[in-house]
Amino acid sequence: MVNVAEIVAARLRAWGAQRVYGVPAVEVDPLVGALGGGPEAPWFVQARGEESAALMACADAKLTGRLGCCLAPPGAGALRLLGGLWDAAADRAPVLAVVGAAASARPPGGRIVRHLAEICVFCEEVSAPELMGDALNRAVRAALTDRGVAGLVVPRHVLVAPAPDGYGAGAVPVDFHPPVRTPDEGDVRRAAEVLDGAGKPAVVVGNAGRAASGQATGVAELLGAGVATTALARDALPDDLPYLTGVAGILGSESAAALLRECDTLLLVGAEDLDPALLPGPDRCRIVTVDPEPADCPLDRGRAAVRVNGDATAALEALIPLLHRTADRTWRTRVEDAVRAWRAEGHTKSSRYFGTSVNPRSVVAELSERLPDRAVVVTDSGTSLDWWIRHLRLRNGMRALLSGRLGMPGAAVPYAVAARFAAPDRPVVALVGDGAFQSGGLNELITVRRHLDRLAGLPPLVFCVLNNGDLNRLTWQRRAAAGDPLIPLSAEVPPMPYAEWARLAGLPAVRCDRPRHVASVWADVLAQPGPTVLEFVVDGETPPDWASGAARTVTAGTVGKRPAKALAKPVRVSGRATP
Repeated sequence: MVNVAEIVAARLRAWGAQRVYGVPAVEVDPLVGALGGGPEAPWFVQARGEESAALMACADAKLTGRLGCCLAPPGAGALRLLGGLWDAAADRAPVLAVVGAAASARPPGGRIVRHLAEICVFCEEVSAPELMGDALNRAVRAALTDRGVAGLVVPRHVLVAPAPDGYGAGAVPVDFHPPVRTPDEGDVRRAAEVLDGAGKPAVVVGNAGRAASGQATGVAELLGAGVATTALARDALPDDLPYLTGVAGILGSESAAALLRECDTLLLVGAEDLDPALLPGPDRCRIVTVDPEPADCPLDRGRAAVRVNGDATAALEALIPLLHRTADRTWRTRVEDAVRAWRAEGHTKSSRYFGTSVNPRSVVAELSERLPDRAVVVTDSGTSLDWWIRHLRLRNGMRALLSGRLGMPGAAVPYAVAARFAAPDRPVVALVGDGAFQSGGLNELITVRRHLDRLAGLPPLVFCVLNNGDLNRLTWQRRAAAGDPLIPLSAEVPPMPYAEWARLAGLPAVRCDRPRHVASVWADVLAQPGPTVLEFVVDGETPPDWASGAARTVTAGTVGKRPAKALAKPVRVSGRATP
């Protein structure tokens, strides 16, 4: 007889979930057994820990746009799950978390529900078999509609119970699409009036606006605007656009910071993940926002000149015919000159090295030159994020993933593992510092080893470890706060031979400590199929852009808020790379 767990597995598959990441236990084993993969049920991927399982589900949802799903036992397992679920909630990824409940508790899942409710858009305990189907459907609808985490707490006795009559996967709406708000025509006309009067326009594309990136560039072309993206929308536009200034963030691109500081009119497209502290004041810049819902707007009410609520693609398509092409392209020329100079400066910085250590900038710069088409590039927090922002050049069709708002250390390896499972036809590269690698990445290499037979013939899966023996971003933040770039490395990471560890685990590995070999090592590794751990011994004394300026100018309390160079005075780059 079919039980409830088997029906749940079938319904998850009907909702589009192809994988469930989790940790087995007695309380959830009936569902684990039903997750056999194939057309009838998702495939169960066992992670080394519950937090990693939630991070994998989050990355799966971000990459595919479908429902991510994770599974955990009650008690400590549920608590460990919360870290990864916070990441999904912060970055608005649709994730369903199914948590078991101990039969001895009264009520079985009451305490777990209270913990989950803090971060979930929907959370419910299922107390009887006949309630399971409706609860599951409502949870998935909430996760997809509100782009957040939905939680279900399900006791074992419900999972093992016989399925009630008529209780099947057919109750799932096959063509379900979250409701979309239609933009108000009056708001669109007012937005056009504001944008048409712009002298120095700028456009920022955020996480909720990535589907409208083509329309956003259309607006930018008409207005002669410069464009920036948020970190979560890093891959929404290709880096070969001459007016793309990079990532807007507190520690983001210098040219994007200058764009936001100097513009007089700003269009925010789905920029819910943009830090409002970066935005110019209302006294010198008129701001137009386009967001799916009013609550998604990053600005306080009244700060935006016009707020357009509704589908971003539809809003911009309605807006474009109302705009007039700007004849004066002086501002656009200034933006492009500044972007060109910023990129040239980055090339010069990535070509230098001192002593025998590898310049970490060169690792990402040389990777960019050799990235295969349709690659997925994942980054962790720390200075690996700084180099990902500064030196990574993405082309059309490539994807980028990171733990955005939460900036969770150690997320890159679970993200990369999920990316490999979710996109088996794409090359995947993870950039991770040694501190983040030790905080959880080493464990999830065991997951890679567990599935080596499945992964060996697929495109490359590269875990690039930047080994500098330090929590390097923390060190540079301390140096910036003290105004002293000579403070010794202050957040030591215990030494670990990462390539040797990987080989011991049965994975291919390469170690590079010679600056002259960086390019050839990347070429060799990217030519090989399957997983590889690539360890670069890098120079911890290479400052990120924000720290090199901050060490000269900041005082305590202004870490990382370096004044960017003005667009009116683009950087001049001279000299040549150190031989």
